[in-house]
Amino acid sequence: MPETILITGASGLLGRALVARFAQEDFQVLAHCRLRPGKEADNVHWLAGDFSTAESTADFLIEHEKKLKECRYLINNYGPITLRPTVDVTGKDLLADFLQQVVPAVDISRFLIARAPLQAVLNIGFEYTGEIRAYQKILGYAMAKNALLLLTRSWAAAYPGVCFNLFSPPSLEKAEVLPKQAHIVAPELVAERIFRIMVRHSSGFHYRYTDPPAAAKR
Repeated sequence: MPETILITGASGLLGRALVARFAQEDFQVLAHCRLRPGKEADNVHWLAGDFSTAESTADFLIEHEKKLKECRYLINNYGPITLRPTVDVTGKDLLADFLQQVVPAVDISRFLIARAPLQAVLNIGFEYTGEIRAYQKILGYAMAKNALLLLTRSWAAAYPGVCFNLFSPPSLEKAEVLPKQAHIVAPELVAERIFRIMVRHSSGFHYRYTDPPAAAKR
């Protein structure tokens, strides 16, 4: 019987590559989007949802509860980047970044742990997860993504029956924000690496991306 995976933020560069990779292996893919759904297929179903507040995230979970109760895998990929000079960042800005990056990951994971046969969760960090460094334009985003690292470590200890992962992807080809001297990789290669982590029921912290072998077999 096909296994079900929920991928949040599925309409972005990495999200669409993840949807395609898991659908290729006959997973039942529940692909979350806010505004731009992709093409429906027999094993790909797009679920619209607004994750900008805790209340709207809860509405999404209630609306799609029947489908979500089949999930064995979850990839928390949702999290738009807000660019703002560090000297202009306010507490309200930081709160907004945490609402976008951390709150959906927490509430969706907790929902599936309680109601679904969840086996593995993978949270998407960013290229410099775990590093202490100065940020000129993405301070709130970086702080929230590093909070996902602490969350993943804590939940791995609290829920030993679920495999928890944090994956730090490199910069993606055609991304709107590309740091200087970035390691730029095609989204499909990153999706392949994540696919392998999930289907092998790995559990860990994948800080540095490495290119997968050309031949990828489940």
